[in-house]
Amino acid sequence: MSGPQPRPPRSAAPLGPPLRGVDVLRAILLGIALFVGAILAVRQMLPDDASTGARINVLIGSFAAWTFAWLAAIWFVFVRGRGLSFADLGYTVPGRRWALIGVGAGFGALPLALLAAALLRPALGSDSLPSLQQYFGSGADFTVFHAMTMLLYGGFLVPLTEELLFRGLLFRWLRQRLDFWPAALVSAALFGVAHGTADKAIIAGLLGLPLAWLFERSRSLAPAILLHQTYNSLALMLTFAALWLPEAAPG
Repeated sequence: MSGPQPRPPRSAAPLGPPLRGVDVLRAILLGIALFVGAILAVRQMLPDDASTGARINVLIGSFAAWTFAWLAAIWFVFVRGRGLSFADLGYTVPGRRWALIGVGAGFGALPLALLAAALLRPALGSDSLPSLQQYFGSGADFTVFHAMTMLLYGGFLVPLTEELLFRGLLFRWLRQRLDFWPAALVSAALFGVAHGTADKAIIAGLLGLPLAWLFERSRSLAPAILLHQTYNSLALMLTFAALWLPEAAPG
Protein backbone atom coordinates (compact mmCIF):
# COMPACT_ATOMS: atom_id res chain seq x y z
CA MET A 1 0.00 0.00 0.00
CA SER A 2 1.44 3.32 -1.02
CA GLY A 3 1.55 6.21 1.42
CA PRO A 4 0.37 9.77 0.81
CA GLN A 5 1.90 11.52 -2.13
CA PRO A 6 4.51 14.16 -1.20
CA ARG A 7 3.43 17.74 -1.55
CA PRO A 8 5.05 19.53 -4.51
CA PRO A 9 7.71 22.04 -3.47
CA ARG A 10 6.55 25.64 -3.27
CA SER A 11 9.18 26.64 -5.81
CA ALA A 12 7.35 24.50 -8.39
CA ALA A 13 4.67 27.17 -8.75
CA PRO A 14 4.49 27.64 -12.56
CA LEU A 15 5.47 31.29 -12.63
CA GLY A 16 8.62 31.10 -14.72
CA PRO A 17 12.30 30.62 -13.88
CA PRO A 18 13.27 30.97 -10.19
CA LEU A 19 14.32 34.41 -9.02
CA ARG A 20 17.17 35.08 -6.62
CA GLY A 21 16.44 37.34 -3.68
CA VAL A 22 19.68 39.26 -4.19
CA ASP A 23 18.64 40.10 -7.76
CA VAL A 24 15.20 41.29 -6.64
CA LEU A 25 16.85 43.47 -3.99
CA ARG A 26 19.34 44.88 -6.49
CA ALA A 27 16.52 45.77 -8.89
CA ILE A 28 14.56 47.49 -6.11
CA LEU A 29 17.52 49.54 -4.89
CA LEU A 30 18.51 50.51 -8.43
CA GLY A 31 14.91 51.41 -9.29
CA ILE A 32 14.61 53.64 -6.22
CA ALA A 33 17.90 55.37 -7.02
CA LEU A 34 16.95 55.95 -10.66
CA PHE A 35 13.47 57.19 -9.71
CA VAL A 36 14.78 59.65 -7.11
CA GLY A 37 17.36 60.95 -9.59
CA ALA A 38 14.76 61.31 -12.33
CA ILE A 39 12.31 63.09 -10.01
CA LEU A 40 14.97 65.57 -8.92
CA ALA A 41 15.78 66.25 -12.58
CA VAL A 42 12.09 66.74 -13.43
CA ARG A 43 11.60 69.16 -10.57
CA GLN A 44 14.64 71.16 -11.63
CA MET A 45 13.30 71.49 -15.17
CA LEU A 46 9.64 71.94 -14.19
CA PRO A 47 9.35 73.61 -10.77
CA ASP A 48 6.07 72.69 -9.11
CA ASP A 49 5.66 76.12 -7.51
CA ALA A 50 5.06 77.68 -10.93
CA SER A 51 1.85 77.91 -12.92
CA THR A 52 -0.88 75.28 -13.00
CA GLY A 53 0.37 74.10 -16.39
CA ALA A 54 3.86 73.56 -14.96
CA ARG A 55 2.46 71.52 -12.06
CA ILE A 56 0.58 69.32 -14.53
CA ASN A 57 3.85 68.80 -16.39
CA VAL A 58 5.54 67.82 -13.12
CA LEU A 59 2.87 65.18 -12.54
CA ILE A 60 3.30 63.80 -16.06
CA GLY A 61 7.07 63.88 -15.60
CA SER A 62 6.68 61.93 -12.36
CA PHE A 63 4.72 59.22 -14.18
CA ALA A 64 7.44 59.05 -16.84
CA ALA A 65 10.20 58.94 -14.22
CA TRP A 66 8.49 56.09 -12.34
CA THR A 67 7.95 54.11 -15.52
CA PHE A 68 11.39 54.36 -17.05
CA ALA A 69 13.31 54.10 -13.76
CA TRP A 70 11.75 50.74 -12.91
CA LEU A 71 11.84 49.38 -16.45
CA ALA A 72 15.52 50.32 -16.69
CA ALA A 73 16.34 48.74 -13.32
CA ILE A 74 14.54 45.50 -14.15
CA TRP A 75 16.09 45.34 -17.61
CA PHE A 76 19.59 45.96 -16.23
CA VAL A 77 19.39 43.34 -13.47
CA PHE A 78 17.31 40.58 -15.05
CA VAL A 79 17.52 40.95 -18.84
CA ARG A 80 21.07 42.20 -19.24
CA GLY A 81 22.47 40.76 -16.01
CA ARG A 82 20.74 37.38 -15.76
CA GLY A 83 19.92 36.76 -19.41
CA LEU A 84 16.16 36.47 -18.87
CA SER A 85 13.62 37.64 -21.42
CA PHE A 86 10.52 39.67 -20.63
CA ALA A 87 8.55 36.51 -21.42
CA ASP A 88 10.51 34.80 -18.63
CA LEU A 89 9.39 37.63 -16.35
CA GLY A 90 5.71 37.06 -17.17
CA TYR A 91 5.00 39.02 -20.34
CA THR A 92 3.32 36.22 -22.24
CA VAL A 93 0.08 36.17 -24.23
CA PRO A 94 -2.75 34.30 -22.46
CA GLY A 95 -5.97 33.00 -23.93
CA ARG A 96 -8.72 35.46 -24.89
CA ARG A 97 -10.76 34.33 -21.90
CA TRP A 98 -8.14 35.61 -19.46
CA ALA A 99 -7.85 38.90 -21.33
CA LEU A 100 -11.61 39.43 -21.05
CA ILE A 101 -11.54 38.51 -17.37
CA GLY A 102 -8.80 41.09 -16.78
CA VAL A 103 -10.66 43.90 -18.55
CA GLY A 104 -13.99 42.98 -16.95
CA ALA A 105 -12.42 42.86 -13.50
CA GLY A 106 -11.04 46.35 -14.09
CA PHE A 107 -14.54 47.67 -14.80
CA GLY A 108 -15.85 45.91 -11.71
CA ALA A 109 -13.04 47.00 -9.41
CA LEU A 110 -13.46 50.75 -9.90
CA PRO A 111 -16.99 51.08 -8.41
CA LEU A 112 -15.88 48.98 -5.44
CA ALA A 113 -12.82 51.19 -4.99
CA LEU A 114 -14.94 54.35 -5.14
CA LEU A 115 -17.27 52.91 -2.51
CA ALA A 116 -14.32 51.96 -0.31
CA ALA A 117 -12.84 55.45 -0.73
CA ALA A 118 -16.15 57.06 0.26
CA LEU A 119 -16.16 54.99 3.45
CA LEU A 120 -12.46 55.33 4.26
CA ARG A 121 -11.80 59.02 3.68
CA PRO A 122 -14.15 60.37 6.37
CA ALA A 123 -12.83 57.80 8.85
CA LEU A 124 -9.19 58.57 8.01
CA GLY A 125 -9.69 62.31 7.64
CA SER A 126 -8.31 62.36 4.09
CA ASP A 127 -9.68 63.93 0.93
CA SER A 128 -8.59 63.68 -2.71
CA LEU A 129 -9.98 67.08 -3.73
CA PRO A 130 -7.08 69.22 -2.45
CA SER A 131 -4.59 67.13 -4.40
CA LEU A 132 -6.62 67.57 -7.60
CA GLN A 133 -6.80 71.32 -7.10
CA GLN A 134 -3.08 71.43 -6.30
CA TYR A 135 -2.14 69.94 -9.66
CA PHE A 136 -4.98 71.01 -11.95
CA GLY A 137 -6.41 74.19 -10.44
CA SER A 138 -9.81 74.93 -11.93
CA GLY A 139 -9.14 72.69 -14.94
CA ALA A 140 -8.85 75.57 -17.41
CA ASP A 141 -5.13 74.90 -17.95
CA PHE A 142 -5.65 71.15 -18.32
CA THR A 143 -5.70 70.47 -22.07
CA VAL A 144 -6.61 67.47 -24.18
CA PHE A 145 -2.88 66.97 -24.78
CA HIS A 146 -2.33 66.75 -21.01
CA ALA A 147 -5.17 64.25 -20.73
CA MET A 148 -3.86 62.02 -23.53
CA THR A 149 -0.33 62.09 -22.13
CA MET A 150 -1.56 61.20 -18.65
CA LEU A 151 -3.61 58.34 -20.09
CA LEU A 152 -0.53 57.07 -21.92
CA TYR A 153 1.55 57.01 -18.75
CA GLY A 154 -0.95 56.64 -15.91
CA GLY A 155 -3.40 54.43 -17.78
CA PHE A 156 -1.01 52.27 -19.81
CA LEU A 157 2.71 52.43 -18.97
CA VAL A 158 2.57 52.83 -15.18
CA PRO A 159 0.25 49.81 -14.70
CA LEU A 160 2.43 47.72 -17.01
CA THR A 161 5.53 48.68 -15.02
CA GLU A 162 3.90 48.14 -11.62
CA GLU A 163 2.67 44.69 -12.58
CA LEU A 164 6.15 43.71 -13.69
CA LEU A 165 7.55 44.96 -10.37
CA PHE A 166 4.91 43.90 -7.83
CA ARG A 167 3.54 40.72 -9.42
CA GLY A 168 6.29 39.72 -11.86
CA LEU A 169 9.11 40.14 -9.34
CA LEU A 170 7.92 40.56 -5.74
CA PHE A 171 4.88 38.26 -5.75
CA ARG A 172 6.65 35.69 -7.89
CA TRP A 173 9.76 35.64 -5.67
CA LEU A 174 7.54 35.21 -2.60
CA ARG A 175 5.36 32.62 -4.33
CA GLN A 176 8.35 30.48 -5.16
CA ARG A 177 8.95 30.25 -1.40
CA LEU A 178 5.48 30.53 0.17
CA ASP A 179 1.92 29.40 -0.41
CA PHE A 180 -0.35 31.63 -2.47
CA TRP A 181 -2.09 33.61 0.27
CA PRO A 182 0.99 34.64 2.28
CA ALA A 183 2.75 35.64 -0.95
CA ALA A 184 -0.30 37.53 -2.22
CA LEU A 185 -0.88 39.35 1.08
CA VAL A 186 2.72 40.47 1.48
CA SER A 187 3.04 41.66 -2.13
CA ALA A 188 -0.35 43.40 -1.93
CA ALA A 189 0.69 45.17 1.28
CA LEU A 190 3.89 46.42 -0.38
CA PHE A 191 1.84 47.52 -3.40
CA GLY A 192 -0.44 49.47 -1.08
CA VAL A 193 2.40 51.16 0.82
CA ALA A 194 3.85 52.36 -2.50
CA HIS A 195 0.67 54.38 -3.12
CA GLY A 196 1.22 56.83 -0.28
CA THR A 197 -1.76 58.05 1.74
CA ALA A 198 -3.66 55.67 4.01
CA ASP A 199 -6.86 55.48 1.95
CA LYS A 200 -4.97 54.92 -1.30
CA ALA A 201 -2.73 52.35 0.38
CA ILE A 202 -5.70 50.32 1.63
CA ILE A 203 -7.51 50.41 -1.72
CA ALA A 204 -4.35 49.57 -3.70
CA GLY A 205 -3.54 46.78 -1.25
CA LEU A 206 -6.97 45.25 -1.73
CA LEU A 207 -6.60 45.56 -5.50
CA GLY A 208 -3.29 43.72 -5.26
CA LEU A 209 -5.04 40.49 -4.24
CA PRO A 210 -7.03 39.90 -7.47
CA LEU A 211 -4.00 41.04 -9.45
CA ALA A 212 -1.90 38.32 -7.82
CA TRP A 213 -4.71 35.78 -8.32
CA LEU A 214 -4.87 36.55 -12.04
CA PHE A 215 -1.12 36.06 -12.40
CA GLU A 216 -1.28 32.82 -10.41
CA ARG A 217 -4.13 31.30 -12.38
CA SER A 218 -3.30 32.50 -15.89
CA ARG A 219 0.49 32.08 -15.57
CA SER A 220 0.81 35.41 -17.36
CA LEU A 221 1.07 39.04 -16.29
CA ALA A 222 -1.16 40.14 -19.17
CA PRO A 223 -4.56 39.70 -17.42
CA ALA A 224 -3.31 41.57 -14.34
CA ILE A 225 -1.89 44.31 -16.57
CA LEU A 226 -5.23 44.62 -18.38
CA LEU A 227 -7.13 44.85 -15.08
CA HIS A 228 -4.73 47.50 -13.81
CA GLN A 229 -4.76 49.47 -17.08
CA THR A 230 -8.56 49.40 -17.28
CA TYR A 231 -8.92 50.48 -13.65
CA ASN A 232 -6.39 53.32 -13.93
CA SER A 233 -7.74 54.56 -17.27
CA LEU A 234 -11.31 54.71 -15.98
CA ALA A 235 -10.19 56.47 -12.79
CA LEU A 236 -8.25 59.04 -14.81
CA MET A 237 -11.17 59.66 -17.16
CA LEU A 238 -13.45 60.24 -14.18
CA THR A 239 -10.89 62.71 -12.85
CA PHE A 240 -10.79 64.53 -16.18
CA ALA A 241 -14.59 64.67 -16.23
CA ALA A 242 -14.64 66.12 -12.71
CA LEU A 243 -12.23 68.84 -13.86
CA TRP A 244 -13.88 69.71 -17.16
CA LEU A 245 -17.60 69.37 -16.47
CA PRO A 246 -17.74 72.29 -14.00
CA GLU A 247 -16.04 74.42 -16.68
CA ALA A 248 -18.67 73.40 -19.24
CA ALA A 249 -21.66 73.87 -16.93
CA PRO A 250 -23.66 77.07 -17.55
CA GLY A 251 -22.93 79.78 -15.01
